[in-house]
Amino acid sequence: MARGLSRFWLWTAPVTVGIGAALVLAAGFALALRGSAGTPLGPPGAQDSARPRPTPAPRDGVFRILVVGDSLAKGTGDESGKGFAVNVLEAFKKKGPAEITNLAVNGMESPDVLAIAESPNVRAIAARADLILVSAGGNDLSHGITRGPSPGDVADAVTASRDRYAKSLRGILAALREANPTARICLLALYDPFGGDQAPGHLGASVILQWNALIAETALGFPNVSVIPTFDLFQGRPDRLSADHYHPNAQAYEEIAKRVLQVV
Repeated sequence: MARGLSRFWLWTAPVTVGIGAALVLAAGFALALRGSAGTPLGPPGAQDSARPRPTPAPRDGVFRILVVGDSLAKGTGDESGKGFAVNVLEAFKKKGPAEITNLAVNGMESPDVLAIAESPNVRAIAARADLILVSAGGNDLSHGITRGPSPGDVADAVTASRDRYAKSLRGILAALREANPTARICLLALYDPFGGDQAPGHLGASVILQWNALIAETALGFPNVSVIPTFDLFQGRPDRLSADHYHPNAQAYEEIAKRVLQVV
């Protein structure tokens, strides 16, 4: 447990903290974020994304997948080098021609993903995509934990990160949907790498669940957006983590891919 707490929910550069400090920080996060899931914003009348539409047939016979986001979208930690996106691609290749463009970058926060989604080149790629896979938010949260020397400062930093993330996520979905009004968008929710820890881990998990509520609410503001739950896949399953103890391993990426395929 001490090892998990000393690296509390960091998917990028680990930061060492004491057990007592981790307790205070986790409690502070839960208090700072209580009841703040946020309000979804999107096109008026678009709150029908809870009922995903069938994925449109490829227009020229080739099924195209676009991937944007952070290290999860890139597939970091997968011993096979695939990640969930390539697993999804391989499933579609069994049905016919398919190709993928993966623009994910390790360490990206949501404003970085937004900048990519808004770029003209990516808009052009998105316009031709039949499926768009997005992962963003984990770094916003984990980096927010490191921005502040005291529990109060960290709580404020995480709250600011959440607000910035909510704005960026709306922007990402708006940019992708503007570029392509019909393609299915699958948005990965967040998970807790230390779900097997005791009480402090549970406090941290409550924050992640609140961020996941924000993700779900925001997705409801846009048509044909499916949120892919991942939290339960890692609860009590350290065997699904890679050697770095943060990212999923090959087995876990396969499980995520199965959930994507269930909605497309």
